[in-house]
Amino acid sequence: MPEEKKGSVPLMENPSSPPHKKAKIYPAEKDADGFYYASEDDETNGILSKEYDNGSAVKKLTLSNGVTAIIRRLKGRDFIETKKRIQADSDLDPDNLGLAMATLIDGKSQPPEYYLDDLYQKDYLKLFVAYGRLNLE
Repeated sequence: MPEEKKGSVPLMENPSSPPHKKAKIYPAEKDADGFYYASEDDETNGILSKEYDNGSAVKKLTLSNGVTAIIRRLKGRDFIETKKRIQADSDLDPDNLGLAMATLIDGKSQPPEYYLDDLYQKDYLKLFVAYGRLNLE
């Protein structure tokens, strides 16, 4: 092996050093159902994405109780519905109402109160992040 001079770059890596991890590329590959992780943050938080040919998109995640949530991208008509419901009940929060309109919990719609009263904060925030990435960015 050639002699290295002081301050020079080593000629080869130390064989006892751990191998370099290959960086993941995002968006990740789609699974059999067409879901994928859009970013490292989404993978860390268990938020899957799926896009459809018509431009619609959903996010899917599992709550701490094992229940599956699907959040959809809202449309203009949903904005009008939100506005009508808030006019009828001024105590409703527009963001929470939007989350409730966009989300199915185990395939069922839930009232806005469900997200505040029945979910743990970490689940609520996880849902809101997914909802925001689809509807507020």
